[in-house]
Amino acid sequence: MAGAIATMLLADHGAEVIRVDSPGAVDRRQEPAYAVWDRGKKSVFLDISSDLSSFYSLVRSADVFIESCPPSSPLQAVVGYETLSQINPGLVHTSITAYGRDGPLKDEPAIDDLVVARVGILATTPTFRPGPPHLIHPVASVGAALLASIGTVAALFARQRNSAGRKVDTSLMAGALLYAPKMNSEKKTHTRYVGQPTGGGPFYSVMECADGRWIQIGCVHQRFIDIAADVMGLSQTIEEPRYGRGRNPETEEDRQELHDIVADVIRQRPYEEWAEVFEKADVPYALACDIEEAFDNPQVLANGMICELDDPVVGAMTQMGVPVHLSDTPGVIAGPRPSPGQSTSDLLTRLQSPPVDENTGNSVIQDALLPPPLQGVKVLELTNVLAGPTVGKLWSDMGADVIKLEPPRGDISRPGMNMGFAYLNSNKRSISVDAKTPEGREITQRLAAQADILLANMRPGAAERVGVGTEALKTLNPDIIETHLTAFGWDGPYAHRAGVDPLAQAWTGMLRAQGGPHNPPVFLGGLAPTDYTGGALGALGGVLALFARERTGRGQRANSNLIDAGILLSSDAFVQYDGKPARRLADKGQYGLDALHRLYETSDGWLYLAADDPRHWPALCRALDREDLEGDHRFNSDAGRRTSDEALAEDMADTFQKAPLGVWIDRLGSTGIPCAPVVEQYNVDFFDDAQAKDNDMIASWGHSVMGETRCLRNLVSFGRTSQAPARPTPLLGEHTREVLEEMGYSPSVIGSLYRAGVVKTRTAAEETQDA
Repeated sequence: MAGAIATMLLADHGAEVIRVDSPGAVDRRQEPAYAVWDRGKKSVFLDISSDLSSFYSLVRSADVFIESCPPSSPLQAVVGYETLSQINPGLVHTSITAYGRDGPLKDEPAIDDLVVARVGILATTPTFRPGPPHLIHPVASVGAALLASIGTVAALFARQRNSAGRKVDTSLMAGALLYAPKMNSEKKTHTRYVGQPTGGGPFYSVMECADGRWIQIGCVHQRFIDIAADVMGLSQTIEEPRYGRGRNPETEEDRQELHDIVADVIRQRPYEEWAEVFEKADVPYALACDIEEAFDNPQVLANGMICELDDPVVGAMTQMGVPVHLSDTPGVIAGPRPSPGQSTSDLLTRLQSPPVDENTGNSVIQDALLPPPLQGVKVLELTNVLAGPTVGKLWSDMGADVIKLEPPRGDISRPGMNMGFAYLNSNKRSISVDAKTPEGREITQRLAAQADILLANMRPGAAERVGVGTEALKTLNPDIIETHLTAFGWDGPYAHRAGVDPLAQAWTGMLRAQGGPHNPPVFLGGLAPTDYTGGALGALGGVLALFARERTGRGQRANSNLIDAGILLSSDAFVQYDGKPARRLADKGQYGLDALHRLYETSDGWLYLAADDPRHWPALCRALDREDLEGDHRFNSDAGRRTSDEALAEDMADTFQKAPLGVWIDRLGSTGIPCAPVVEQYNVDFFDDAQAKDNDMIASWGHSVMGETRCLRNLVSFGRTSQAPARPTPLLGEHTREVLEEMGYSPSVIGSLYRAGVVKTRTAAEETQDA
């Protein structure tokens, strides 16, 4: 899935993507989901083992080669970077593995559910029962796809400047960690938020209306809580000290009590009445839709996220549009997915050339280390909370100089220097400016005039208020790239609304899908899936615009939003065609998809089993020491196991509880049955994980407030490339003087700006006191 989505994103933006298929392989890519992920591509039948010359001719003609072979696969001798870079020194070679190219898990199967179990995501996902639930959304594969495409385009951008190709590596493990970043210090630990299945706070939850429909309220700021309480008749209630004005109840019991009060009020009116009340008062809200309702959402239509194609397998179908929006070089879906092998003759004829020596040596090209791909790119970042800072974080890790401009009070998620904020803003510089003053506005505009990219995650029109709107930038810096990340879109009926991650989850069917058909909607607060996906889409849009600017000389606007991010996460289900089956969701207990692909509790922990292949069944029975199951007439065929799935799951659950987790992992692993432990406390364990260490995923530094600090890095890594410097998370305005001096301000003028309160630098003592 990850490779298919990554190349779909490239094809949507003009790349000629050639899919190399084995002539005799059973093609899973005839499944309906690949009608989306393989759209606009070409398919070539090629037996690499017997026709290396044709394969290497394709490689010689390519700008990019993307593969997802396990690191120890024999195929690596043919498709490895050491070989292909000699055939094509300018090649960008991108690998997507399960857990990285090194380490004890490097050859484990690339299965989303196993990856999110191992990296602690399932252990921190809310559910209606004790223990971890199945996660319906494929965050590991979607994350890996986005990281691969961002890294690939960044490498292409750098190649236009230095003509050098390079290796790009990412993994499903990295893709999952995009949604679960890791950071800790000797003074603080990054704890993962779990929360309740219905939400995080009394005014930040999904609640049932009088008509049985569910409404998600998204009041994360005090102003919105006050407005919501007023229109719900609860203004006096939240003033009770124990309710903490609706945002910070004194105890968990107080939080639950206020939640129940709010839920009782919501239950008194149907959804349409609440929608009218909240819309008029500017209270952030959304309907918890199912995926089919999302097709009729007017904002989805306004965003161009509905596309009609005539697929060669299922016929006329509706699917998602292009989720990255470029103003001057917009993406276009070139056509439906190809029939297998349909371009073989034409393409191989076109690429005929003198044969390539099939005994090409395996020595690595010995060049000096290349700089990070985005070195020399300057970014002015005006963001807060999660999605916007994610964009700048991804770029800064690839070498960009990201200057985070903060108001005098700082990013709204800065107070206390919590670990989430600290991670997303590491590797950046901070300048604190009061942009509401004439002098602060001038500083902001001078920064924009010198930047390659303006990054913002404000409502449309907000950038104009600080002097860096699109019209002003045409004069200040006509070649600048604007990267805007909004909640719902740049224009359209919801564009003016305040929005946060759970609202996008609601509008795109994610809440209902996670709850499943038997449960209420489930709010995935700690995972924040549309925030991180939207941030990665913004990062991709920005590097696509950089790449285009190198070719055209012109800047443009690159937009992404959270609602489109939710659709990408559900892209396999966001399709309509005749005969479409019901979406496959978890059972009522949220254990998994069926008896052979689900969670099981052992005597001392939880295990995720993924024995989907029918060939696994005999080996699974032996590993469980349950040969009687293999002989049971109810279970001795695929059809029988499907018909008797519930009985099989109950029987296997009893068996798994009779032995410890480690025993089952060893027994299943030794017989080749895909499985993984559900890891708890991975926020701490990550820093001692051999897999993370062996793939160089941990950076460390000293910090004036947090002390010795360790941080996740290298979600995307680059071969033959120097590591971008690891910068500690800046204090508020830590680099204000430094940046002003670079802009040409004299020491005396800088001093006067400080005295007037136009600019600010907070000391470590002030940060420590606040923390």
